[in-house]
Amino acid sequence: MKKTMLLLAFCGIGAILQAGEGIDTILYNGSVLTMKNENDSVEAIAVNDGKIVSVGKSNDILKLADKNTKKIDLDGKTVMPGLTDTHLHFLRFGLTFLQIRGNGKTKDEILSDVKEKAKLAQKENWVRGRGWNETIWDDKKLPLASDLDTVSKNNPVVLFRSDNHAIWVNSEALKIAGINKETMDPDGGKIIRDSNGNPTGILVDSAMNLVTDKMPALSEEEMETAYLLADKEYSRLGLTTVFDAGDDISIPLVKRLISEGKIKTRINVVLDGKTAKTFLDNDIKAEHNTLNDHMSIRGYKIKYDGALGSRGALMGEEYSDSKGNFGNRLIPVDELNRLVEKSYELGYQPHVHAIGDKANEEVLDSFEKLFKEKEKTNKELRYGVVHSQILTKRDIGRYKEMDVIAIMQPIHATSDMNMAEDRIGADRIKGAYAWKTLNDSGVIITGGSDNPNDYIEPFYGIHAAVTRKDMKGNPKDGWYPEEAIDLYSALKIYTQNPAYLWFMEDKLGTIEDGKYADLVVLSDNIKEVNKDDLWKVKPTLTFIDGEVVYKVK
Repeated sequence: MKKTMLLLAFCGIGAILQAGEGIDTILYNGSVLTMKNENDSVEAIAVNDGKIVSVGKSNDILKLADKNTKKIDLDGKTVMPGLTDTHLHFLRFGLTFLQIRGNGKTKDEILSDVKEKAKLAQKENWVRGRGWNETIWDDKKLPLASDLDTVSKNNPVVLFRSDNHAIWVNSEALKIAGINKETMDPDGGKIIRDSNGNPTGILVDSAMNLVTDKMPALSEEEMETAYLLADKEYSRLGLTTVFDAGDDISIPLVKRLISEGKIKTRINVVLDGKTAKTFLDNDIKAEHNTLNDHMSIRGYKIKYDGALGSRGALMGEEYSDSKGNFGNRLIPVDELNRLVEKSYELGYQPHVHAIGDKANEEVLDSFEKLFKEKEKTNKELRYGVVHSQILTKRDIGRYKEMDVIAIMQPIHATSDMNMAEDRIGADRIKGAYAWKTLNDSGVIITGGSDNPNDYIEPFYGIHAAVTRKDMKGNPKDGWYPEEAIDLYSALKIYTQNPAYLWFMEDKLGTIEDGKYADLVVLSDNIKEVNKDDLWKVKPTLTFIDGEVVYKVK
């Protein structure tokens, strides 16, 4: 076919394409939120060779089609950039499909699940699971090893709390780990004990390692199955990119699965735990955008404090419901400074876990120290604090002054609202989960879930950010509703802002010519959905590199 230049500037598209070269896919008759700005909306998108080649009005874009072009009538539905979760745990999520899932269950329901698993397990095999949360149980009491002993006496059991900062184990697991009355609490951790000093079966923060270090490693087959299950679920949820903060990640396995086309989701690896230590100790430099921009290894997670639910978040003043308890500093300040500097030297972006106000203060101090010593700004480095959950007024100002990125999880507010004020009191809660205050201050916020520690569904998070309510509509007026943000800002923290955090704003995060065709088609026109129903919005089509990776049945 003779090639002719087709100038489309006359129709406002502003692109020059070669007619006859072919367009793979056209999505038309929709409400396309480009996310370039709040009011930028078009009707249609043309995709070729995995990238967006033009956007505009349906009639104009349809003129680009040839006989081989696939045309998708959106029938008024919303299309937006593929969603990104900037803090989750890929492998752990996949394993939830293979292990006990305690999320939202009562203690008796979890014990019943353990009983069934133990029946099927060979003697001495570990029974594993996660997701329990005593604050949603009627008695709100921490469970005991003796509870698990009634359903699994011979098989060791380890169940991670929903925040992943505590485990519930049975007596067999305590025995294997050699934990008894004489066992000392490790630095940065706590063994919960009864009035006689005996371990109860709950281990917090670094004390978890006493048991988890004794657990057998997962096989490569188990890990591959888990990765692929998680990847499939991400596509169903409209997640096209994830930031994987996993201490259990197998880098060679993930690279192979991406190379073979089995993992579709883009992954920015945030090194954690033993893998992170190995990389830094051996001076292994960061990998920026490999495998056709489907993988990076450029994040470095530093766990600085614990979680609020288990009273491990590091606070400047004692907990309101636990006198004398200020939480846990998991590593010394000098070690925090060393890791931040070492990350800088090797080209990693620190993602520092900080929940408590004191933890956030000390992390900002560490960043400030490095910026001054290296004569760098965070606009150049793009370092972030994971959770940024409880902040003083002074430190909210420092986030903006230093351009520190807040890597937050909107769903945490509605998950924690049943206990957060009990933990820190009415005064400090005003600086907690402060999305609107941070957003209005000009702080860049990115959204995520911390899954499997909380709900993975991005529209659950968007709903929480906009309404400050749970999916049942509670509380009626929202929990501290003055910190709710508008819909555009909520969508931005799952699209444009994560691309900036990943240094990929020229390739992802908005719908523009030349960017990757990572797109999600929604079940509804999201601008017309009642904000209380945002959590019900679901993807009907998900594209990565212009390829359909999920289609609703």
